[in-house]
Amino acid sequence: MSKLIQSLILLLMICIPAMAQNTPKAEVFGGYSFVPDVAADQILHGWNASLNGSINDWLGIKGDLSGHYARRGGLKVNLHILSVGPQLSYRRNDKVVPFVHVLLGGGWASAGFGNLNFSNAAFAMNIGGGLDWIIHKRCAIRAIQLDLLVTHFGLDTSTDPRISAGVVFRFGSK
Repeated sequence: MSKLIQSLILLLMICIPAMAQNTPKAEVFGGYSFVPDVAADQILHGWNASLNGSINDWLGIKGDLSGHYARRGGLKVNLHILSVGPQLSYRRNDKVVPFVHVLLGGGWASAGFGNLNFSNAAFAMNIGGGLDWIIHKRCAIRAIQLDLLVTHFGLDTSTDPRISAGVVFRFGSK
């Protein structure tokens, strides 16, 4: 009986480093993103990119950058967001990694109609999360990232969803 217990303890000790290998040191994401702007009755299409550095198995620091654009008639709208904050990931499965984050930063918006152009910078916040589907130890598919994008331009506070999907490249392992 003691051989069985010793074997189980040894097996568990061997598995501990394997669990840690699921955590990359860094993840780089790039993909398509869109923001349905309900107030303006339009959809802004664009891109989303981020870099997440792992502190441990479940906590990372994430930097996120996105650009969204719309044209309707002669009106052009551009929105860029840069934000940073903590990301919590649940890495107990080798196939899927759900995560949540709270990112704070700034936003830059510009709108133009013909020769008339306006631009403004303001506070921005992304609260949300997503799901990465691991297809290889160095690559994953971000099946979805859904954020609540809060911007405060002048007197206008806007709260819109931001939906992203794309590819995640994973580097190193902790």
